[in-house]
Amino acid sequence: MPKIAKTLPLIVVLLAAPARAQAQQAAADALFDSARAAMAKGSFAEACDQFRASEKLDPAVGTELNLADCEEKRGRLATAWALFRALEEKLPENDERLAVAHAHARALHPRVPTLTLMIAADASRTSTVRDGNVELGSAAIGVPLPMDPGSHELLVSAPGLESKTFQLVLAEGEARSLTVRPGGPAQKTPAAVQARNPATVSHPDAAHPGSNTRTLGFALAGAGVASVSVAVVTGLMVLGKKRTVDAQCHADGACSSAGVAAADSGHTLQVVSNVAWVAGALSLGTAAYFVLTSAPSSKPNTTLAFAPNAAGGHLLLSRSW
Repeated sequence: MPKIAKTLPLIVVLLAAPARAQAQQAAADALFDSARAAMAKGSFAEACDQFRASEKLDPAVGTELNLADCEEKRGRLATAWALFRALEEKLPENDERLAVAHAHARALHPRVPTLTLMIAADASRTSTVRDGNVELGSAAIGVPLPMDPGSHELLVSAPGLESKTFQLVLAEGEARSLTVRPGGPAQKTPAAVQARNPATVSHPDAAHPGSNTRTLGFALAGAGVASVSVAVVTGLMVLGKKRTVDAQCHADGACSSAGVAAADSGHTLQVVSNVAWVAGALSLGTAAYFVLTSAPSSKPNTTLAFAPNAAGGHLLLSRSW
């Protein structure tokens, strides 16, 4: 394989990494601002989801504190209490936010309902309990578990048995105990019977030669599309910052603080947009090379080259069959 096919992916990664980091920072800031606005309007479910998305993109104590406050106002007291407790463990003693987290955790604790689960004595010891997307392991059995107030649907399962659902409503500050068990023996489905018959089990075809290269090509294509998307979004943000600068700055060059901030932010976003365009072009060009060279052909002839110019350069890709 030509050397260029080995080195271009590394170049793409090196160029895309800073662009992706800055784009994630910009997206996290935008989500945080939107969440604060939603909080002010009382749209707590929307705000909490946006705070959580912002925290995933760019973890920050300030975002976690806002998320905990949002969950408390939303009524998810156990979730908020756990978040404030985590902040108590994380924040240093000299951080003024520690007192805020401690006060909220202390006030929330008596308001958080608890649920103590027990597996029926005659039920399978391998039974598992799920509360929504959360699986409560065997270590949680017999322990008062902090739960959010409101409705809960518990799904109890065990190998070879039907699952059984238990529904309950927990009030604020309530302590409840509940004994659960799975259902009766599971009925075998035709699909399960067929899977046990080796004569009816199909085997996947062997992978075609070059499938790994083609898969890498498609992966790089996805990265290229993502980079181009970042370039487009940040480019639009640059236009927004330019409008702010035009409105906040005079012809003599004097600008308000908002104008100066918009100008600085616009410059950073322009750099991100430029880098994202380059990373996207390289990713898509390399992806096309990998996909085309892995396609079945009697005498394939593919050429990939980079032609530099004053504007930065462009990729040249040709393929003959």
